[in-house]
Amino acid sequence: MVKAQPEFGETILSDVLDTLDDYIVVTMDEPWELLKSKLKTKPREVIFNRDMQMATLEKIEKKQLKAKWIVGFGGGTACDTGKYLSWKWNIPLIISPSIISVDAWLCTSIAVRIDHKVRYIGDVQPARVLVDYSIVKQAPKALNRTGVSDTISITTALGDWLIARDSFGDKFDQAVFDEAKHVAETLMKAAKDIKDVSNKGIDALVKGYVDEVKICEAWGNARPEEGGEHFLAYCLEEITHGHYLHGNLIGLNILVVLKLQKEKAVFKVEQLKQFFDDIGIEYAPGENGITRDQYQQALESVQAYVRREKLLNGLWSLPRVFDDEGPCSIQGILDWIYSF
Repeated sequence: MVKAQPEFGETILSDVLDTLDDYIVVTMDEPWELLKSKLKTKPREVIFNRDMQMATLEKIEKKQLKAKWIVGFGGGTACDTGKYLSWKWNIPLIISPSIISVDAWLCTSIAVRIDHKVRYIGDVQPARVLVDYSIVKQAPKALNRTGVSDTISITTALGDWLIARDSFGDKFDQAVFDEAKHVAETLMKAAKDIKDVSNKGIDALVKGYVDEVKICEAWGNARPEEGGEHFLAYCLEEITHGHYLHGNLIGLNILVVLKLQKEKAVFKVEQLKQFFDDIGIEYAPGENGITRDQYQQALESVQAYVRREKLLNGLWSLPRVFDDEGPCSIQGILDWIYSF
């Protein structure tokens, strides 16, 4: 968890950057278009990156640029690229999300991809974390709404934790479990504000992220927040090498994992589906470019993937996950999600 507390303001990013005399912005084209006309003090350099493959980052790193500040501004890729260059170039960092879609901007580690697999490296503390309401609100509302998925994944992670405790003897803490559950319940109560992407909705998304990251870092890993829903996403991405809107894919996988967790599920699948419908998460696989054959391959491969990658115990670690027929068979799950 970053030590700097998020600072909020209607135009806080441009206000702060105009006080700097030498800085580099790491971003993407879309957020940069929202910011550049507001700046009186222009950056020394603007670095655009859309790819967290390690080879791409190393190529950018070789430029060895100098400045007093690096500003990671954008979504998860821009913020993680900013963290990487701050680390490698030893330049102080300012982080500012242009969209509240992932929690990368609140984490000190950097999510890179090596051979299309996610790996976490580094430990970077930004000097400041700025949440600019005017910028965040200009992003498509649908993209901001998907930001809830990386926190609401607590709902499936907790069921996986119960499975890990009861079937594999994994370490368990009821107080941490209850604290994480409360974060998810609080987020679900903020559905209208999140749907509207109002200041209150942005605050709710950020608070959810902050609380979730604090819980996980205090526990020592992502056990309270990450489980089978993320592992299924990683498996699918390895199979297809596709780039999906993270929040939509995680939302879909939350529904699938909740259904398969059966009596170990901490939240009802109907409850989460209604929540996603209420805020406008586009979780239908067809709308996200995922074919039935691709998702079937992921369902058939995910248990072996979890074992190979030595991921946390949970649903996919069980010897038998799917029924032979019915709603919780592989074909039953596929029929269900492709009816959305």
